[in-house]
Amino acid sequence: MKRLIAVALAAVVLGLGFVGCTPRKTTKVVSPGQDYSLYEMEQPGDTTKGITPSAATVPGYRVQIFASSTNEGANKVASEARFKFTERVYVEYDVPYYKVRVGDYKNRSDVEILREKAKNLGYGDAWIVQTEVNAQ
Repeated sequence: MKRLIAVALAAVVLGLGFVGCTPRKTTKVVSPGQDYSLYEMEQPGDTTKGITPSAATVPGYRVQIFASSTNEGANKVASEARFKFTERVYVEYDVPYYKVRVGDYKNRSDVEILREKAKNLGYGDAWIVQTEVNAQ
């Protein structure tokens, strides 16, 4: 399975793709050492969801602390961030970048406090992104 994922990722990065399959944006909370796929493929017209959040999602905000063209770079930063933040840390793949984002906030004033915290913890380029967040 891991080999298939690596081949699929290489094909997408090289622009080869697969007939009838398209990469999609995914978000998943990961823990160090946890086995997970970088992204999942879905067939056109497929109504099943690959990664299902544990709770319903709502419009909200997160703080992005890092973006990388490699999964390894993003996962390294995410692992370090898990020790610094009490909020959930996410690695999101949105072609062509792996983005490290923190928190699940419904209103902007709360997430602005988190952005300042991130800057004080050494993430000077931290910024707020509007996205779907897990309802709590």
